[in-house]
Amino acid sequence: MLSEHEILVFNGIKEKFEPRRDVVAMEKEANIYINNNFYMTFRYLPSQVKELVIGHLLTEGIIDDIKELLEVNLSKNNIYVRLSTSNVLDRLRRLSSIIINDYGSVGQEFLRTAQKLKSSQVRFSVKSVFKAIEILNSRALIFKASGGTHAATLVNRYNEVIAFSEDVGRHNAVDKVIGEAAIKGFNFGEVLLALTGRLSSEVIIKAARVGIPILASISAPTSLGIKIAEGLGLTLIGFVRGNRFNIYTYPNRIEEWARLCNDSYKGC
Repeated sequence: MLSEHEILVFNGIKEKFEPRRDVVAMEKEANIYINNNFYMTFRYLPSQVKELVIGHLLTEGIIDDIKELLEVNLSKNNIYVRLSTSNVLDRLRRLSSIIINDYGSVGQEFLRTAQKLKSSQVRFSVKSVFKAIEILNSRALIFKASGGTHAATLVNRYNEVIAFSEDVGRHNAVDKVIGEAAIKGFNFGEVLLALTGRLSSEVIIKAARVGIPILASISAPTSLGIKIAEGLGLTLIGFVRGNRFNIYTYPNRIEEWARLCNDSYKGC
């Protein structure tokens, strides 16, 4: 997944240009057709392509279950998807509406999702949050070589890795791990999604659509991301670095905090 290139490096100490060979992350482009209708163009790291497609279909709400997927075929720069769902275009138009209004209320499309997430009792320890990010960083080999990818991983509360991926796009990395977990048949309600990218509204919506209750990132959230996480019932953790992290929503899913609250800690 790496490509070599001739480059010029400017050395400020020697004040000279030096020719070198360097590696960069590969990026490919493919057109996706759903039931013979053009859907969009993907730009992606050419790995886990089936997982990427399946994850994208799930996280964008195009399908509700992997059983709706009949076929995924790759042909040169085209990806052909066949779904049992006939009204794909109607569903896409319906999903394009805003799901959170200015007051943080959840749109009708996401009421059931919010109810399910808010009732989730799954808990992860502080140690498991740090371990998830450690796993993320240790496995991101393409990033270490090129500096040109994002990474994502799904782990359970015992820090067993369910799925891992890298991609040039942070959304793609999330879609890939969700697609891999869906193929394996894992319960999304029992996992934590760790990622390197921003916790933006799009990423949070993707996680919510499949029922992931906890997101943790080495990066920051956005204001709309926090609002949507609050409205939908996700635990949002950012800036997981060194020996600290920030919890923005639903801290009760972190074991140590929940234990303090049960002991009538005044900060709850």
